[in-house]
Amino acid sequence: MQTPSLQDILGDYHQKFLQITVKDDAVTFNMPDEAALKQGQERTLPLAAICPPQVKTEDFFTTMKQVAGVIKEHLPELAEEVKQIESALPVAPSDREEFAARAFIPGENLLSHLKIDLSPETFGFLLNHTTRPYLRQYANNVKAIFDSETWMRGSCPVCGAKPVLALLEKESGKRYLYCGLCETKWRFYRLGCPHCASKESQFFTVEGMGKYRVYYCDKCLGYIKTVDGAKMGGKELMPFWEDINTVQLDILAMREGYFNQQVD
Repeated sequence: MQTPSLQDILGDYHQKFLQITVKDDAVTFNMPDEAALKQGQERTLPLAAICPPQVKTEDFFTTMKQVAGVIKEHLPELAEEVKQIESALPVAPSDREEFAARAFIPGENLLSHLKIDLSPETFGFLLNHTTRPYLRQYANNVKAIFDSETWMRGSCPVCGAKPVLALLEKESGKRYLYCGLCETKWRFYRLGCPHCASKESQFFTVEGMGKYRVYYCDKCLGYIKTVDGAKMGGKELMPFWEDINTVQLDILAMREGYFNQQVD
């Protein structure tokens, strides 16, 4: 019997996460006036900090329960930590409402609101997959009120997360970054590090994976996997699966001491 590859294992349980959906109208937000939007963008705030996504509290916790179930089933080594997190979640209605609202505020340390010592990695994993379907819907709802061509920063203009992947466009040669949380695409400088904004960066390639480059920065030790659009053969880029299918590039980069921190 053939042993499943790491990509197969990752793809299997991430497919389970993708099956967790929310209602078409699950996310609302208060449209900012022009002055507030301009001021926020001048301060380089992501839209989630200017006009935060709003979700129903119990819908949020229902989604979190579904995500927790997937983790416990497919990653049993994390099951006990997930159970500890579930037992530490707020109970009082007002506390639950505040918790759900703060989950979408960029840079918010939700773990500090819980009363016991919990694994930040497991908590972050659970929270990211809980917020992801809502943030995807939010990003689609707000796409008309920001310009993805002019943001030019190393964090997502919608939710503030770090990019999971980059694309070098075939025709224009422009570089675009992709958010792993809300799936927003935005333009970034052709050269330079999205993690620390250094203008210096280098890349390596791997034999047999010619359409990929891994750009890395010796200043901050960040890296980002990059797809060369000229070598895609006309196929549509699917960032989520490109990320899963190139996990070996992550392993190589991390072995050399580089990192890709997707959330601050």
